[in-house]
Amino acid sequence: MTQEDVISLASDHNNAQSAHLVPKDGGQKKSYSNLTQIWYTFTSTICTISFLSVLMVLALTSRLKWWLSNRNRSDAEHVYHSTQELKLVPDLNYYYQFLDLDIKRYEILTKDGFVLNMNRIINPKESVDERKRRKPILLLHGLLQSSGSFCSGGKQSLGYYLFENGYDVWLGNNRCGFEPRHTFLDPNDFKMWDWDIVDMAQYDLPAMIDHVLANCDSPATNLSLICHSQGTTQGFISLDSDRFGISKKINSFIALSPAVYGGSLLEEKSFIKIIAQMSLKNYFFGIKSFLPIMMKMRNLLVSTKLFGFLSYIMFNYLFDWTDELWDNDIKYRHFLFSPVYVSVKLMSWWLNDKNGFKSSKAILEHNKQWFDSNTPAIFLVVPLKDKLVDGAMLVKHMIEIESTNKFDLIYLEKYSHLDVLWSKTVIDDIGVPILSFLKKLNN
Repeated sequence: MTQEDVISLASDHNNAQSAHLVPKDGGQKKSYSNLTQIWYTFTSTICTISFLSVLMVLALTSRLKWWLSNRNRSDAEHVYHSTQELKLVPDLNYYYQFLDLDIKRYEILTKDGFVLNMNRIINPKESVDERKRRKPILLLHGLLQSSGSFCSGGKQSLGYYLFENGYDVWLGNNRCGFEPRHTFLDPNDFKMWDWDIVDMAQYDLPAMIDHVLANCDSPATNLSLICHSQGTTQGFISLDSDRFGISKKINSFIALSPAVYGGSLLEEKSFIKIIAQMSLKNYFFGIKSFLPIMMKMRNLLVSTKLFGFLSYIMFNYLFDWTDELWDNDIKYRHFLFSPVYVSVKLMSWWLNDKNGFKSSKAILEHNKQWFDSNTPAIFLVVPLKDKLVDGAMLVKHMIEIESTNKFDLIYLEKYSHLDVLWSKTVIDDIGVPILSFLKKLNN
């Protein structure tokens, strides 16, 4: 990349700030001296080590109590009978080679200078003509996750199922991910972490969509978009009044565990309330990435069952979801592709916005119509045991406020937030309805 390209990108980024959904800090970016940055780095390191230590003790204690009360329960029904024992490897391509498929990697650039990684499922034996018949579909992950969440279940994953049913499956990853990269900012500079969900909707999602349409083998001018949790938030922000001009590039938007209204857990869980308050204190989580020590631990332990176990019990304690619908034999594989780097500013957006998610209000103006005739068809997948988000409130809004009739949904009575990705029966419960919805649009 030339110096002129970098200058152009910087200019685009500065000009784009006025397009933000809600101006933050009066529309001005904060500035910190080098000494202040060093101080916050020092204090946040001490605070986050203490925080994670307390969290892990509480999670282990909670798990021990659960085990003592459920030690006679049989887990036989959860076992996934695979034909071979696979290692824990944080590389999707390792698993997909056993399915005679490849994961092709791409690097793309956002208009504000972030380098994103994208993956694509490829059958190396397919001809160009066969690939041209595949319709492009983009999958986008949730908070603290990566695109691997759609594929870690192998044959029992939505990514594989859609590919086997004739789609050109692209797997998107938001900014920073496992390796924070930017064209002119350094990860040690707080400016690289001065972003939240609106930046991701404005820059990351359009960059991924444009890349797919420019590089897929078919002559398609639009694609299907499937998002989970935070990814759905990016989608809804972008489609609201088509503020970033992507509606014509999407023919259908499928939202799994749609995160538009906050769920009851955000107000009920004491530990989450503590995290929310501490995320407002620069000395506690800092002003850069959220819990970078968590990523260092991942790099050390990711290929061990210990990492999967600790990840599971920690998020189980925080978010009250369980593995009851998962295959125990591959449970720890799911955690190979999380967590990822995110900014403290993003976490604060999720946990502290008084007019947004945490207060169980809509991320968009509640009584306003968000969509119009240009909005693509929408399909909502609403798990009824999900305490993180309130899908029922979104459905209520769609029925009472929106005039579009291009909207459908399914309720999943036994599902929680992550079950929509990792349930043993995700293909029958979600994959088949999604495919039916997509085929209906094409008829």
